[in-house]
Amino acid sequence: PAGVPSPTNPLGIKGAGEAGCVGALPCIQSALIDALKHLGINDIPMPATPFKLWNLLSQDHKT
Repeated sequence: PAGVPSPTNPLGIKGAGEAGCVGALPCIQSALIDALKHLGINDIPMPATPFKLWNLLSQDHKT
């Protein structure tokens, strides 16, 4: 219950909704890999920064 303080930290506070954010990064990562798979890109190291994507797109990924 929300009215009961948490015994696991000094402030007694509880998280609210953080678990819903966890799936966003893998979802975006999968979408990027799906979009670039036709170029031979099968892996993008996290975090997928514009710089990393630019470098990946600049390389020859043909097999």
